[in-house]
Amino acid sequence: MNITDEQFEKEIIQYADHIKNLLSAQLWQNVLLDCSKNELFILWLLFRQKEANMTQIADYINVPLNTATGIINRMEKKELIVRERDVQDKRVVIIRMGEKGSTQMQAVIGEFMYYAKKVVEAFTPQEMELLFRMFGKLSDIMGEEKRKETEKPKVVRITID
Repeated sequence: MNITDEQFEKEIIQYADHIKNLLSAQLWQNVLLDCSKNELFILWLLFRQKEANMTQIADYINVPLNTATGIINRMEKKELIVRERDVQDKRVVIIRMGEKGSTQMQAVIGEFMYYAKKVVEAFTPQEMELLFRMFGKLSDIMGEEKRKETEKPKVVRITID
């Protein structure tokens, strides 16, 4: 398929307009309870690992430790997570999912599974195989771009008066 850059851009914009309802506030507001992307990723990490320390969380969401601490503070106020001191080393803070966080993750997973089931029902096995191959390729492309970005040397310029 040969299309111009302009046609490709139009198609992408139209596609984004078609899927925006899947990402709308009305659909996800009750499920996400006004969670940020990083809060959702932290809940996902805790759902999978059951617990994490602050360094693991900061690394997982790719933010500095002080930023992760602020996010955890907000999540604790919302009762999404629970902080506990490590029994062996009181300097270490262990983060676990709170009851509200667990309820929220179950709702998110339920919503995701609902749509995944709809896709599986609508697609043929061949289309599903193609979809997964395409997701794999997309992931590879994005990963390669991310690697290129991190390989670039960062130049810090210091102005001397």
